[in-house]
Amino acid sequence: MQPLAIRLRAARKRVVAESEQEVHAALTAAEQEADRVGKTALVDFEAANGSRLSMLIGRAETSMSWRYAGDEEPRFLSLGDPNATGSLALSRDFKDRVDVPRWSMITRADGLAALNQFVASNDIPECIQWADYVPPGR
Repeated sequence: MQPLAIRLRAARKRVVAESEQEVHAALTAAEQEADRVGKTALVDFEAANGSRLSMLIGRAETSMSWRYAGDEEPRFLSLGDPNATGSLALSRDFKDRVDVPRWSMITRADGLAALNQFVASNDIPECIQWADYVPPGR
């Protein structure tokens, strides 16, 4: 695997993982912090090619987002139940609020499989479904 830059938004900390074990150790540390404060948050995984996979932590389910290098469009969110309505409030760093559509929620197992695929390929994971996403205000 190529090294991944991991941003633990809640701790405002960046680490570089050079093995799959280091990726999962960073994810575990972020999840423990989310559990400690009782909130959801995001963890960003950035490949050497600049592509970024973000994962919602602090819940039984997760949501994933995908951005190509340079934050170029299109952007994608994981696709869970396309009929789900409403949104979940989460925090990027335990302070600011972001709303995530419920239709983007997937199982944690599927999220971990997508993370593992990204770690191996540095490309958009194909093991989950994706939906186009346009951030509010764009």
